[in-house]
Amino acid sequence: MKSLFRSFTYAAAIAAVAAVAPVALAQQTVDAKRPAAADVAVDIENPGGTIKVLGWDREEVQVTGRLGAGAEGLEFEGGPRRIQIGVESSGPGFGIDSELEIHVPRGARLTIDGFSTAIEVRDVHGSIKAESVNGSLRASGSKGEVELETVNGSVEFEGPASRVKVGSVNGRVSVRGASGEVEAETVNGPLEVTGGAFQRARLDTVNGRLTFAGTLVKGATLDAESVSGDVELRLGAPVDADFSIATFSGAVDNRLSDAKAEAVSRWTEEKELRFSVGGGSAKVTIETLSGSVTLRTDAVK
Repeated sequence: MKSLFRSFTYAAAIAAVAAVAPVALAQQTVDAKRPAAADVAVDIENPGGTIKVLGWDREEVQVTGRLGAGAEGLEFEGGPRRIQIGVESSGPGFGIDSELEIHVPRGARLTIDGFSTAIEVRDVHGSIKAESVNGSLRASGSKGEVELETVNGSVEFEGPASRVKVGSVNGRVSVRGASGEVEAETVNGPLEVTGGAFQRARLDTVNGRLTFAGTLVKGATLDAESVSGDVELRLGAPVDADFSIATFSGAVDNRLSDAKAEAVSRWTEEKELRFSVGGGSAKVTIETLSGSVTLRTDAVK
């Protein structure tokens, strides 16, 4: 879970939001726009409140919303290729609650940072990288690379992206509709990944149920780890993979073959299960401590 804790470094970094002449020094509402390229890079920072980013068909970026008490203004500058947006304050700004709604070209590439900030992105087809500490993250529609991480809050992504990285320490994590490569992790909360054909999947949870539903392409790898959460794999047919399952005290329900889990030692409850289906092209590895493991095809209810 080391990658999740990088979010904590943002608490120090956000105090360094660039100090430029504010768009609105005294007023608490904002409504401004700038021309932008179809694939403009947009950097957004708001330490507290909400950030909502919506894709549209115009080649411009528009910011509307409300700045919270204590904000000194809005940074909104840059050219057609890159635009910076941020809530300005004399200090770190963690106690300032601002609401920003930002329209961007659908092909925009986003980098979004928050602290106590809920973040939502819809209908943006470019890459998305968003981080918060105390706030939920939701994104949908992206076809580019997606990276969403928070400490306290849920993380949800839905879309056809072919490379997704998502994580939360305390919250539910969900990925729907993706394919290609996915990396998802949580400590306290369920983790669910459902989608198309995957080349690589890395899934980690500690105290939440882990569910994966998808197809593994030739040569794919799927690694799933859990401490006390149950693990369920629903694989699309035809299944063609080598399986290696290890659990200390959890049950193993294998509905893909007749192979049964066997005790590793007469002195412990530890069990292992190794078998192949088809030619064994893909590699599936599952490890749990006390969580149960279920393997089946999507056709089985």
